[in-house]
Amino acid sequence: TPTSQPSAAAVPVARLVAALDATRAWRATVGSCAAGGARVEVTTDSGATWTRVRSPARAVARVQPLSTSGAFVIGAGTDCTPRQFATKDAGQSWDPPTAVSGGWARRLDEPTQVLTPRSARATPCGAAAVVDLARTSATQAEALCAGGSVVATTDGGLTWADAGNAPGAVSLGTRVTGGGTLSTYAVRVVPACQGYQVVRVVADQGADPVACVRGESVAPGQVGLSVTGTAAWIVAGDQTWVSSRDLTSWKPA
Repeated sequence: TPTSQPSAAAVPVARLVAALDATRAWRATVGSCAAGGARVEVTTDSGATWTRVRSPARAVARVQPLSTSGAFVIGAGTDCTPRQFATKDAGQSWDPPTAVSGGWARRLDEPTQVLTPRSARATPCGAAAVVDLARTSATQAEALCAGGSVVATTDGGLTWADAGNAPGAVSLGTRVTGGGTLSTYAVRVVPACQGYQVVRVVADQGADPVACVRGESVAPGQVGLSVTGTAAWIVAGDQTWVSSRDLTSWKPA
């Protein structure tokens, strides 16, 4: 009998995706400060093809598109100090690195810590690893903790509170609707879905399944989720799916 129990323990996301809309997105391989290996790619055709661009850093903690050609990356070198890198030409060139000011990103040197606008080393999950981090403003963000709990902050990362639970979740995405309501989604790997189960996470109500995206399994950490106001994306290894606004139907690239 299919269950919603996790198929494997979640680890920090190492395959990132960040969408601008239903056709344009960036994806990245995180790499590490010590070994490097970061990889950054861009698509303009809903993931049918991806163009690799030069990564501005040895390791990448966050990639964020701002427009059709503008984006920034938060990454680090061998010292693992977060730096911000901006591009105005879709990654063909990068401005010199600057200190991160008012940004959100997982710390690459300590899996329990995140960089927030109000704290350089916040620990939203306590002693547990932060699997994924999703922000919606300078003050509001949510973190997915190892074990499946979701916590939220509304004060820039100074304090965190329970925001739901999604056992088996491997990545997290959030968006704010026109009415100002925050919606939280997660991708789970569970026996109930032969692939990737998309759930909506609601505080005190658990995880409500909204779709089962059938696909090949990948190594832990290789699943990323991005939710925008008009679309949502999942990457799992080299697989890509794009959804409409409601996240109930998904189209493979």
